[in-house]
Amino acid sequence: MPNNARLTQTVRRAAVVAAAGAAAAAIAGLDSGAAHAAVGDNLPSSCLQVSQDGGNNWGTTAVITWNNARPIPGGEVKQASFKVRNNCATAAKFQVYTGNWSLPDGGSATVRANAGSVQGTKTSLAGIPKGHLLAETGRLTKDAPVNVELLVGIPASETAQGFTIKPAWNLALEEVAGDSPVDPVDPVDPGGCNNSSASGSASGSLGDILGPILCSDNGSLGSGSAASKLIQLDSPNVVAASR
Repeated sequence: MPNNARLTQTVRRAAVVAAAGAAAAAIAGLDSGAAHAAVGDNLPSSCLQVSQDGGNNWGTTAVITWNNARPIPGGEVKQASFKVRNNCATAAKFQVYTGNWSLPDGGSATVRANAGSVQGTKTSLAGIPKGHLLAETGRLTKDAPVNVELLVGIPASETAQGFTIKPAWNLALEEVAGDSPVDPVDPVDPGGCNNSSASGSASGSLGDILGPILCSDNGSLGSGSAASKLIQLDSPNVVAASR
């Protein structure tokens, strides 16, 4: 075999060995990284447990009981109330979002969420449907229960009656640093889309990462890869009261 042919064959063998080694290293890296999420990432949905009986039994979001109360202008109704907890050892905070909401019959509505010691503010379902962070707790200790309330209302100025409201609730557990503030000692209020949650900050929270998606007119939950990690609740429609 000519020297040039031998050299070419040697180089090819070396390239194959190097490629195999790189692939093995990449696979090993993925395996080691999958065992623990990065701060700011959502935890697996199995970490979030829900109780509808005051904390005696825990399950998935399927156990949530939905109320069929009908809001009137100037008021709001509690569509659901339950407890949540982080069943995993990884430190995390709990979040409530409204997702791809809709008002198919017209009219106007508001949503609000309370989570732990955080009392949310009303958010109008107006403009282009998009996700919005409604409430966010501080760090939850493992298996510590937190009270959650999901509320739907109608502005006092609304004159339409009997219209349908689809709030599209979403829940999430987002990993935080192990030494971050614990709820309810020092809870975090996400505020509105005009604060740092929309522009991004150094905290690395999901609100910072998803800010442009959650608060911009050209984005919504489901339009970004991170949004797929949120747990969408199978919430029924809310029907406005008729007068």
